[in-house]
Amino acid sequence: MLLKWDQQLGADETESVVRDLALVHASRVRDDELRGHLLRCIDEDDVLGLCGTKLSYSTLAFDEVYSASQVIALYSKRQDIDLSIDRESVAYEKFCASERLCEETNLIFRLWSAGKFQFPPRVESILHAAQRKIARVLGDVPSFSDLRMRFGPGATTQVTKRTASARSKLGQTFCCSEDLVPILSDLLEEVPSWVFGFESDDLQTAIVSVELHHGKLSFVPKNARTDRSIVVEPALNSLLQLGIGDYMADRLRIFGLDISDQTRNQQLARLGSIDGSLATLDLSSASDCIARELVAHLLPVEWFTLLDRARTSCISYRGSTMKLHKFSSMGNGFTFPLETLIFWALAVSAAQTQSDTGEVSVYGDDIIVPVGCVPALIQALNATGFLVNTEKSFWSGPFRESCGKDYHSGIDVRPVFLKDGLSGPSIFTMRNYFVRVGDLESSSILEAIIPPHLKLWGPDGYGDGHLITDDPTLWQRRIRAGDGWEGFVFDTFTLRSRKSFKPYPGDYVYPSYAIYLSEVGHNPRSEMLSAVLARLGRHRFIEIYGEATLSQVLSWIDNLDSSKVPYDKRSDSFGVTLPGVSGYKRISIYTLRR
Repeated sequence: MLLKWDQQLGADETESVVRDLALVHASRVRDDELRGHLLRCIDEDDVLGLCGTKLSYSTLAFDEVYSASQVIALYSKRQDIDLSIDRESVAYEKFCASERLCEETNLIFRLWSAGKFQFPPRVESILHAAQRKIARVLGDVPSFSDLRMRFGPGATTQVTKRTASARSKLGQTFCCSEDLVPILSDLLEEVPSWVFGFESDDLQTAIVSVELHHGKLSFVPKNARTDRSIVVEPALNSLLQLGIGDYMADRLRIFGLDISDQTRNQQLARLGSIDGSLATLDLSSASDCIARELVAHLLPVEWFTLLDRARTSCISYRGSTMKLHKFSSMGNGFTFPLETLIFWALAVSAAQTQSDTGEVSVYGDDIIVPVGCVPALIQALNATGFLVNTEKSFWSGPFRESCGKDYHSGIDVRPVFLKDGLSGPSIFTMRNYFVRVGDLESSSILEAIIPPHLKLWGPDGYGDGHLITDDPTLWQRRIRAGDGWEGFVFDTFTLRSRKSFKPYPGDYVYPSYAIYLSEVGHNPRSEMLSAVLARLGRHRFIEIYGEATLSQVLSWIDNLDSSKVPYDKRSDSFGVTLPGVSGYKRISIYTLRR
């Protein structure tokens, strides 16, 4: 029984509801063989059989593809199902396999540089063209003062994911990989407040202690059969990597590749499913297969040197140390823009070898190219150490998949995935999904397990904290605001973020860090003063700093007098938002119109 919105149902109740949903969708498949297979797997609780189901997109109608995919999606990414598989071991073996592949790729490029190996002529042409394109996109290598270095939300070698925040990271001792040591002094000069606060009152020189850390190989959930490998980076490496990654993302945007938005890839995937002109390619373990020597060949020397210093080349796992053959992995702050850049350059160059001027778009390892250049691109990718995932790559037939969208003849057939046992948030999300696609039978199954006291109704477009409905009488509470304005109020649930209001050792430097990230950190002093006011507001400023002037506050920050930067438990400005959630709350949303 679902008593609270954030409560998770028991395993038996979850399986009963999921089974009912799976049977509904399996029964809609008209293909006798596929329907029989799905029903048999559901009846026998054969999750591995369901997860391994292959769909014939060319022979199935779009509604059959959707229905069969929905059955599989109810099981394939579940973390609450025990399949007697050691998911971490499976992921570790995959990680090691990618290392072996990168080692081979590195050897091939060394032999090629020494004139002892020859790529096929078409591959050579693609590599040379890609090299020129990458140099043009990247431009001159940036100085540290050009970068907006920052901490991300993830773990470091000193801070766990659960406790991760900028303030917790600023309070740690300095640490970096051995690779970073040659440029460490230049990097630390960019964070003088952090440096001087640790060791010295002398604002001219400082001697600091820096710990050398290997990266930590770790694993996070991926699906029911395997985990995903990531490398947890030392703090200073992470700081620099994210600064470089953001700079690369800005350069990519200039050339039409916005890695903050998947829309273009999704639109082109839909077009390819309609007219067959475009292919969608997906790679297996793409980021883990970026070999160091490939990056050394494709990037300008100055850029390669910068990235090579910022990376972590050694990792530890269960007491052993490994020297990496790959250049970077997930967890490195510049991996995603780097892989986007490399695959885009190879894709555009492959299209040009075929004199194809069709659309090319890349988002990470989601590649979209004209169908005519697929053979050339696959040849180049295979030659440079990448494996095309043929199960998720499409260049014939009516189906295309890219960036979380699945299209069959232009129709979105993407199912809704269940990633854990059923809980209030996942029940509401799935129920609303089925309402949006017009599947009232499935939505009714989920509605039936929601008790009356949790049934909040509201309009679409405001998230899934309530049950969406077209019947306004179920949720509208009218409020008149005067002057011709009126509004409606409805209630919804939302998860509470985890907050910590305790003092952190790095609090003395956090104001400087916040101003630096406000993008005026290198501007004149007057603009920095204005930034403090803009961020806090004058009334909040007076609450926190009393009668002090802005000049005095900046002086406290410059001189790192932490006693003058008070801790205020009431202020969200000084509270730390941590990963994860802490319960839920019911809120009212007010919609206003005239």
